[in-house]
Amino acid sequence: MKKLLFVFLVLLVGGCWNYRELNDIAIVTSIAIDKSNNNYKVSALIVSDKDKSTIYSGVDKTIAQAIKKINLRIPKELYLGHLGTIIISEEVAYDGIKNTLDYLLREPETIKQFYLIISKNSKASDIIKVSSPLESFPGQSINSSITSSSDIQGIKANVEYNKFIENLLKKGKEETLPTITLKDKKIKLDTISIFKNGELLGYTTKQESQGINIILNQVEETTISYKCSNGYITSDISNIKTNIKNSFKNKKPYIYIGVKADAKISEITCSKDLDNKKNIKKIKKNIEKKLKKGIKFGIKAAQKKYKSDIFGFGNLFYKKYPNYFKKVEKNWNENIFPNINTEIKININFKNTGSTKKTLKGDYYD
Repeated sequence: MKKLLFVFLVLLVGGCWNYRELNDIAIVTSIAIDKSNNNYKVSALIVSDKDKSTIYSGVDKTIAQAIKKINLRIPKELYLGHLGTIIISEEVAYDGIKNTLDYLLREPETIKQFYLIISKNSKASDIIKVSSPLESFPGQSINSSITSSSDIQGIKANVEYNKFIENLLKKGKEETLPTITLKDKKIKLDTISIFKNGELLGYTTKQESQGINIILNQVEETTISYKCSNGYITSDISNIKTNIKNSFKNKKPYIYIGVKADAKISEITCSKDLDNKKNIKKIKKNIEKKLKKGIKFGIKAAQKKYKSDIFGFGNLFYKKYPNYFKKVEKNWNENIFPNINTEIKININFKNTGSTKKTLKGDYYD
């Protein structure tokens, strides 16, 4: 916190912040946006120089007016220049988040690099109340969870506002956001939320989320586990790179998805001789099969369940075949995208099998 205040003081000396004194502002680190009847309820997490935090709320028909009501309740003016996270309730998201995004776009003090996240099965205001034992105040707990916990599950969590807006404005591209929920009074990052035209459609499963994020090049590492004869094989997958190409096959739009990644065995509890090249080749194929299955689940969720082109296939056709896309743009999500044929090719490079070929019992895996 002392470092944070030091940065603020440096900015003041440098002539930033519209020359406002530090004592005159209330630093907001997180904002939660819920619905209250037909109004917006905005809750602001404000931190002080004593490692304490306070949450103030305002309710009104617009977000801007709700925030003004918060300002009327406190002796200092809200400062959003250090905003780290915006948590939007699913109730707000189902109605559409364009109003929320519009206010944030017009607010001059925000740096437009804060995270956007959807509160799933929980009020957004309840999320920002929760703090971690390792953090000084709730806002730190949320940001720490978002920045550090997603890659191992293959679920991207740190979606910045400016990137979300950039994708939202693209032709032939819908958006996704990560979700967060409360479980046993603790923050838990969940799966992906699917949007179309700025409105929440629903959520994916963990496997669908993993496949979607691999396609979107939003995750560099994950873990794959599958059952073998009398146990399980778990592999760490890293350096995941996805290449997407679009063209036409039999006069119909076609998508090729190529995925390359490195893999190593992190745990094996079944009998396998890892000196045997045939066994390694089989493990490699099983990992590729598992990854491919997840990608297929992700594509099916987007194409069939939600009919939302979250992958930006339409944007690829807009760039490469603009005349074609112009003809089908209005019907893209409903009629064209759900029926695009996709080809998926996975290429795994096996780095190593670990430091030993034996079990702890001293037996070779056969």
